[in-house]
Amino acid sequence: MSDDRVLMAKVADLYYLRTLTQQQIAVRLGLSRPTVSRLLTRARATGIVRIEVTQPEGTHQRLEHELEEGFGLREAIVIPGRSESPTVTRRALGQATAEYLDRAFKGGERVGISWGTTLKAVVDSVRPRALATVVVPLVGGLGQAAPEIHANELARRLAELHGGRVHLLHAPAIVARRSVREALLSDERIGHVLEVARRVDVALVGIGALVPSSTLIESGYISAAEMAAVRRQGAVGDICTRAFSSDGVPLVGDVATRILAIDLEDLARIPLVIGVAGGLEKADAILGALAGGLVDVLVTDSIAARAVLRLGRASGLAGGDGERPLGEADAP
Repeated sequence: MSDDRVLMAKVADLYYLRTLTQQQIAVRLGLSRPTVSRLLTRARATGIVRIEVTQPEGTHQRLEHELEEGFGLREAIVIPGRSESPTVTRRALGQATAEYLDRAFKGGERVGISWGTTLKAVVDSVRPRALATVVVPLVGGLGQAAPEIHANELARRLAELHGGRVHLLHAPAIVARRSVREALLSDERIGHVLEVARRVDVALVGIGALVPSSTLIESGYISAAEMAAVRRQGAVGDICTRAFSSDGVPLVGDVATRILAIDLEDLARIPLVIGVAGGLEKADAILGALAGGLVDVLVTDSIAARAVLRLGRASGLAGGDGERPLGEADAP
């Protein structure tokens, strides 16, 4: 064995097994600290040091890495999927997102929030902290059905949990006619809240699938016939009730002219957009949101993640790191 390899092994032993600092090793062996650093780097490059990270059970870091690399995400968080229990999956998505917010929020953030059952699960899991967060709805928040999932209520609760203050948007997400929308936008207070929403630091949004079970239909915002018309335009999903295509392009049409929410172009300009969605039926919608660069951080489940990666590769909408086919990283 060459003298260099002997020295590399000795330095590696002192650093990794005996936990000496690089400076302590330099003094002990009569080397400079930069030399110790270079020897440690070479020890890893030549295989003298092999570092293995054992993933805790129930984690999907390979899927997370493929999503991050394939779609340029700042971070992907993948929880175990449970196809037999959407409610359990939704609760777990909420907990994972709340944990991310816990480490991401430092205090004083301006946060925009959309609506839906998954975001309700997020807010249900947020722990009280004195962060002085300013929270604003990104979409109209009035409705007769399930008021607890609307943006105003979620914004109010999140602000309360963070010891902050809230702006409320006193308008529905979708109105009956374009003229009604224009009249509401002429109200100075509504216009002000939407302007605040466009300037938030963080957006927390659900990614909706345009399927018969969609909350858009269940909440009475649009009819099944209107949903079918939007799908015929090529829509695969929605964020803040605004529909987008498989490549993330916002779609226009009758429904779009009746929406009271920030535009997807405005959403894309927000510094940090956190998208939350899970379940196999959301795969097309998640892929569209990722392909369009509409979210920076994705929280999803393993079932949806694998489907998104397979669809992304098949359609050419995702890259990869070349180590193995996308979506085949983890065992089912």
